[in-house]
Amino acid sequence: MNQKKALALCLGLLLLAGSSAHARQDPDAVEIRTTPIRGGVHMITAAGGNLVAFTGADGILMVDADYAELSERILSAAREVSSQNPELRFLVNTHWHFDHTGGNENFARAGAVLIAHEGVGRLLAEDQVMDAVGGREVPAAPPAGRPTITFNDRMDLALNGDLLHLVHMANAHTDGDLIVHFRDADVIHMGDIFFNGTYPFIDVDNGGNIAGMVRALEEVLAHSGETTLFIPGHGPLADRGDLEAYAGMLETVSDRIHALIQAGKNRDEVIAEKPTADLDEVWGGQGGFMEPDRWVGLVYDGAVRSG
Repeated sequence: MNQKKALALCLGLLLLAGSSAHARQDPDAVEIRTTPIRGGVHMITAAGGNLVAFTGADGILMVDADYAELSERILSAAREVSSQNPELRFLVNTHWHFDHTGGNENFARAGAVLIAHEGVGRLLAEDQVMDAVGGREVPAAPPAGRPTITFNDRMDLALNGDLLHLVHMANAHTDGDLIVHFRDADVIHMGDIFFNGTYPFIDVDNGGNIAGMVRALEEVLAHSGETTLFIPGHGPLADRGDLEAYAGMLETVSDRIHALIQAGKNRDEVIAEKPTADLDEVWGGQGGFMEPDRWVGLVYDGAVRSG
């Protein structure tokens, strides 16, 4: 399955009424792929967002958890690349969405301490309704599937000979996003702040907006180097040029849509202007994750709600 088709499948999953209907249909058919990066950091791709298995003498830290039905296979894949200590120690959630947190409870029962921004803990503790994806109802996570360690701004964690910086990025993809910077490995997991190669989904119902996405990307680019590698929430592993191209696209879209709003155009009029027409072939073409008119509507909604 190519990257754009895989991302289109993820949007389909968001629109389904069940908590993880695709995985329930045939979890064994989902391909689990592990890509070693460097410094003990491995990217794992399954049915949801990209995960990380960070391995070494202190044990395994996972970033994100995918769907519950895939937990056993994902953990097996992580342990296969852990040549020193197969103990599962920590799970970090980059944000609250179910394709990143569905396996939380299983990971916790396997020994992981769950870590997330405090907004993730709040959202997982209550039933949610996502109006931006057709009023999809998301039930509260069971207590064992909620983070036990939360923070507001940033948290540092020394593990496996590296120092991990967990940094909150406010009002970006959601209002509970964080990035995970593996300092010595020089790898950053971006969560869903970064959809490599496509227009992203923005959870405007829970504090997300394009201005916050642009700010987050500016901050990451300012605090990373030419050799830093970036793991997107969805899409292939990226280098600095990939992230700069994505950030430039978001800034262009933001500027255009804000100009139309300031000119007094309403939601339907902004969409009718086709402000992304020259970008759609690259970022929203056939098989892309986010259809252009839907994308423009989400950007408009987030901009209006944030003022």
